[in-house]
Amino acid sequence: MKCLRRVQVMAALSAALAPAAQAAPECTTYAQELATMVEAADAVRSRVDVLAPPGDAQAARHLAQLALVEHHNGARLGVLMAACGWPRRSVEGAEAARQAWLIVQQRSDDLPLQRQAVRQLELAALDGEAAMTHLAAASDRLAVREGRPQRYGTQLRQVDACSWDYYPLDDPARVEARRQRIGLPTLADHQRSIDAMITENCPAPGSTSPGARY
Repeated sequence: MKCLRRVQVMAALSAALAPAAQAAPECTTYAQELATMVEAADAVRSRVDVLAPPGDAQAARHLAQLALVEHHNGARLGVLMAACGWPRRSVEGAEAARQAWLIVQQRSDDLPLQRQAVRQLELAALDGEAAMTHLAAASDRLAVREGRPQRYGTQLRQVDACSWDYYPLDDPARVEARRQRIGLPTLADHQRSIDAMITENCPAPGSTSPGARY
């Protein structure tokens, strides 16, 4: 079984790193393809040295390979979504949906793929076959990229060393209502939890920074 899995991963890597015609999608193997694509990307990502000095040829080669694999995965997912829709929890399973979500996240600059994912997530969510939190984050991320206000308030940006704030929001009361419907915490609670994770370069509680003004 391990040997078979290794062959599948190597096949996915070969498809990503060499030009080849896209095969007709088979929805019956949707979940298996997603697992293989994610595993292939992880195999290359494990070789990426983020601490390598500038000009390191091997590090640059691994980054280029990762970009190719992620590009291939995004393109293949687009083909599969066009034929099969978003992976359904009752058919392909929750893990397949999570893997599709990972592939979409790794291609955040691919706006056509992002738009396609949002459309397919909307259709699947209407049938109860997709996580509303995935739809919320995908639609907000696309809105930010397209200069539109967020509907769910899932996307934040760092404003200084110790705090984050939301990208522009739709009407805050409506945003809060949407968050409540899908089980997300309030905007204020979520922002506090994000700020609490940022401790580096922040003054200790009760202390003041040397240059503070009042």
